[in-house]
Amino acid sequence: MSKFVKNRFTAFLSGRCPKCQTGPIFHSSFLSSKFQKVNDTCSHCGTKFSPEPGFFWGAMYFSYALVVGWCIVTATIFYQIYEEPPLFLTSGIIIGTTLLLLPVIARLSRLLLIYLIAPYRQFDKDKV
Repeated sequence: MSKFVKNRFTAFLSGRCPKCQTGPIFHSSFLSSKFQKVNDTCSHCGTKFSPEPGFFWGAMYFSYALVVGWCIVTATIFYQIYEEPPLFLTSGIIIGTTLLLLPVIARLSRLLLIYLIAPYRQFDKDKV
């Protein structure tokens, strides 16, 4: 794996700027009540993280896909452990784990949107 791909992947996982891979994208940590608040610009290179109003509405599609994937994986694992699990118990575990992972899913969906759109958009200070 090349150094650029490794740095880009670690920057993605740590929530760093897609352009310079240094400045933080998010304002605070997972434990804060504002866990999904995104900084306006990168503190290192000035990249604008939200190039237009409503940019992060697209992250809903990513979060939907992540939740559906999580539900399928959880149900598959649960059905491998138990032969005939009760539907109420299975649903409760899926909903409970999804609610616990909500901050992770919200951040990951925003990161996916920023990193997948970044090669196709100009995230410069001068634009928009």
